[in-house]
Amino acid sequence: MKIFRRIIESLNAAQATGIFALFTIFFLVRTILMPLSNDDYSYAFIWDGEHGGNLAGMQFGSFDIERRERVDSFSDIAQSMWSHYFTWGGRILTHTIIQFFVWIGKPWFDIANTIIFAALVLLIIFLANLWQHVSRAALLWIFFSVFILMKLSAVTLFWLTGSCNYMWAAFFQLLFLAPYVKALRSKSSSGNVALMILLGLIAGWSNEAGALVTICLTGFLIGLSKSRGLLRSWMTAGLLAAIVGCALMMFAPGNFVRLGLTHAGYHYTTEIFFEHLTNSFATIVGVDTIVLLPMIAYFLRRAHGRLNTSEILMIAFAATGLLVPTAMLFSPEFNLQVSFTSLVFVLVATTSAILESSPINFAAHLPKKFLRGLSLSLIVLFTAYGLSLIYVDVSIFREANRQAQYIHEHAELYPVPMPPMHIRHRFEKIHGDRSVAPYMEYFAGVEAKNDSCRNSCAAQYYGAKYVYAVDN
Repeated sequence: MKIFRRIIESLNAAQATGIFALFTIFFLVRTILMPLSNDDYSYAFIWDGEHGGNLAGMQFGSFDIERRERVDSFSDIAQSMWSHYFTWGGRILTHTIIQFFVWIGKPWFDIANTIIFAALVLLIIFLANLWQHVSRAALLWIFFSVFILMKLSAVTLFWLTGSCNYMWAAFFQLLFLAPYVKALRSKSSSGNVALMILLGLIAGWSNEAGALVTICLTGFLIGLSKSRGLLRSWMTAGLLAAIVGCALMMFAPGNFVRLGLTHAGYHYTTEIFFEHLTNSFATIVGVDTIVLLPMIAYFLRRAHGRLNTSEILMIAFAATGLLVPTAMLFSPEFNLQVSFTSLVFVLVATTSAILESSPINFAAHLPKKFLRGLSLSLIVLFTAYGLSLIYVDVSIFREANRQAQYIHEHAELYPVPMPPMHIRHRFEKIHGDRSVAPYMEYFAGVEAKNDSCRNSCAAQYYGAKYVYAVDN
């Protein structure tokens, strides 16, 4: 019996590895096919705070003012981020990563982005059960949640600027939390103070909503550790470093400058609250609730009694995930991109529930032919769906390269007229925001405006003075 059990376990492990590899390759292909767009071009240049920066506040009037210098060294990035911090925003870590990859070339980003994605999935599983075991169901639920359920998945996973701001930031946040969770699960509290200070600064200096909820969760985990006699100096050092990093980001002078530019005379009102509540908040919480269904089912089946460590952590991570959209209710802007930040915390909770659940064979009494037919149908359906996404991505990739070449060839024109992107078979009713097609009406986000930062930066990137969106 032991031999048969080991064979089954090895088959399950092999199948889980195959699922992980398949979705990682799918992620890599879609990242490669995503062209540079919108803010990517602005971060290709040294941030010019003296002339309004490279985004919404960019000044126009003469080519000398509009012209930007390309990032060409680490010192350029340092100069750029210094200006950015005082004139636009405090996300220095993520925007440094953005400028670095736009400088060295997108192929390097494609590889690094895929590594971070794969590492993030593995980190979710580690936080869920410290690698005690990995199931196909857990992996499939993670990938289903990320690729199908999550809003704006194409923007937060594959777009260079969006991925660095949200997916990479989420990875840093979970990586910082890993030692705390390990200490509670293994009841071993060894750690390195210097390393935790570094991880804390990175997690705290990632993005606003994620950093705030990470600090809250860390405080809870420290309190839990103290009650169990596991509190050590590295835990406190990490939390303090995260608070410092978050403060440096949140209170950056540039945040207040940008607020004045984009929301002049801003003051928070009940109308803003209810607008956030009924739109982005409701959308994110709705998705999170679906993702949490395995955890809800786990607790419905659970016998009454004292919560164990895994169950406490499930509830803590689920609550943290839901705290993200709650915190955003009081923000001037509530962008759906934060749905990824919320999702990763919720996924730790629900993955733990899947891995902690006793295996129940719901299909034991169903005919084998029916099960085989159902499995085959699902495989065909999801394969067709994934290939249709890649098909649209290929069309976007080819059209983006064609229009970039068009700018090169007509750089002497002022402005260079840019027609809409001709993307074949968008499938927008099926794909929705899981494809970047809805955001690709014009190449690089070019607009029909005479003073657009997108137009100016995209044009200069390809050697022209200015580009302008026109009808066919």
